[in-house]
Amino acid sequence: MPTTPNPRTPNHRDMSASLLKLRNLAPVLLTLTGPAAFLQPTTAAAHPHEFVTMEVNAKFDFTGKVSGLTYDWTFDEFFTAYAVDGQDLNKNGEAEPNELAALLDEILGNIKVINYFTVFDKEKTVPKLATAEPLESVMVDRQLRLKFYVPFQEPVSLDKAPLRFSIYDDEFYIAMNFEPKANDKIVPASVDNCTAKVDLAEPDDELVAFASSLDRTQSAGGGLGAAFAEWVTIKCN
Repeated sequence: MPTTPNPRTPNHRDMSASLLKLRNLAPVLLTLTGPAAFLQPTTAAAHPHEFVTMEVNAKFDFTGKVSGLTYDWTFDEFFTAYAVDGQDLNKNGEAEPNELAALLDEILGNIKVINYFTVFDKEKTVPKLATAEPLESVMVDRQLRLKFYVPFQEPVSLDKAPLRFSIYDDEFYIAMNFEPKANDKIVPASVDNCTAKVDLAEPDDELVAFASSLDRTQSAGGGLGAAFAEWVTIKCN
């Protein structure tokens, strides 16, 4: 069983994985609810503090190699309210297209250094990521939805080894979970020789309790998020 780390007060470097690091961490005004599969805290103090529901789509080139990933993230209402208000430069209370586009650019700039929260299994096929390309930033039922494409520096073949990756915040300040039917959308229907599977996390009760005990001024350091990470495996025949 993983050792439960000791909480500590984070410094600015610890907070660098925040989606809005330049504006500090998004305040949570009400009790958090969201798509986190294993942790739905009863107070705003508990980790995690931001919630992202995800879809991911693999892009294949004409040779059958994987050339990149499209990310589709929907944020909880509380993070959305804070993020959109901070981008409302004309203070008209409206989430306008140019402001939402600027917000997507800001977030992508902040998370580029951590590979857009993406971790690859080093025992499998490991691509190198290029710079993300923004695709869409919209509001859907009071929730911010962002789409962006991250190309690989070189397309990768999955003939010899699968592609296995996860998308998570290492400190578990942000809970990142796939949509329940994400399996069906990862590989395009036109690619009939490849399949995808999402493996859910199985954190033990001690880690769940420990994460719930951390307030927003505390950090367990890196590694806590891995216990709550969901992993995608893409295999090709």
